[in-house]
Amino acid sequence: MSAVLNLLRIKGSTIMFLVMGSLVGALFFKAVAKDPGYILLAHGKHTFETSLLVGVLVIILLTVVGYWLVVILRRLLRLQWLRSNHSRLTTDGLIALAQGDWANAEKLLAKAARGNEVPLINYLTAAQAAHEQGKEDERDQYLRLAHETTKGADTAVSLTKARLQYQSGHWEECLATLMKLSREPKSPSYPYVVKMLCKVYLELEDWESLRELLPAMKKHKLVSKEEFGRLAQACYEGKLKRALRGESDEDKRRNLKDAWHQIPKKFHTEPSLVRIYADALVAANAPVDAERVITDLLRKNWDDALVQAYGRISGGDVEKQFLWCENWLKERPNNPMLLLTMGRLSLQRKDWEGAKGYFEASLRSRKSAQAYGELGRLLSHLGDPQASNEHFQSGLALIAERLPDFPMPDDSSTPVQ
Repeated sequence: MSAVLNLLRIKGSTIMFLVMGSLVGALFFKAVAKDPGYILLAHGKHTFETSLLVGVLVIILLTVVGYWLVVILRRLLRLQWLRSNHSRLTTDGLIALAQGDWANAEKLLAKAARGNEVPLINYLTAAQAAHEQGKEDERDQYLRLAHETTKGADTAVSLTKARLQYQSGHWEECLATLMKLSREPKSPSYPYVVKMLCKVYLELEDWESLRELLPAMKKHKLVSKEEFGRLAQACYEGKLKRALRGESDEDKRRNLKDAWHQIPKKFHTEPSLVRIYADALVAANAPVDAERVITDLLRKNWDDALVQAYGRISGGDVEKQFLWCENWLKERPNNPMLLLTMGRLSLQRKDWEGAKGYFEASLRSRKSAQAYGELGRLLSHLGDPQASNEHFQSGLALIAERLPDFPMPDDSSTPVQ
């Protein structure tokens, strides 16, 4: 519609021309009223005769039509040039955006938006370019222009805004934007909104909200089955950690047990989740409960990381723990983690020689920094500093193997003062 109005726009000079033409026409009509005259056209054997009035009217009509045809043609050509120019600027701007030339991309895209009948893409991408430069005011201005100049683009503008807020680490602002979009579950963009909400909840560690979002993620098949399981477990891990926020140990224990019972039964056999629950119980001064939870799972599903947590429990029924480990050792006589755990339990039993033997057996099965550290610490207290230092050095060497390869001073370098 705007293009048609541009084509038909009448300048002031044109109006003046029409007024003058009307005056001349009035004088002409007055003259021909006295003497109509005639016009004769001849070509070969053909002749055409008409009155002067009709002839002049035909000439005027043809002149006016010709004039407007020229005007419309010129405007069409100009519009075509403008569209071509906008298209070229937009293309160059998008190329600059893809190449990371943010300043040039913003300049080209914003310029192409001015006078463009459909400037939405220009403003949204210009907002992205401004965002990459840290120009938040300009970014927000482009988003406002995108909203104001294009009807029906609210969702597109809001999603772009949410993405940029997420990239900036403004989690709360991003969440507010996404929550408005999530009120329309039948919208084609709803699955994408749900996926973004999942990312924001993970950043905010809002495990309860993430748990409530899981059915929608499953319904729309937004993640693989494996990833869905990891997300669900992350929710429950976060729920257990949050339960430790009680003021007293009694409050923490009650919160932990309530949280554990709210977790689906199938997750009660996940070793990593059980380990977190057991560690939380120890932190809440409930070591006996922690020992029981780990024992119940290890009897059904062996896990080395869980055995390691078992050996770190302090204040539980250590004799009962040790008896369970002796039974497990019959089935796994060379398991290094089980031997390390039995060494730690022996320390709690104050069986120093037994602990030393288990640590040495663990190292014979597999060398580990933890076993070297435990043995070195024990030997230091038993009055053997030389052997203690040797084991500490061996443990440090294992840790050093995992360190990045950076330059180090040679032996001749001047010591740091």
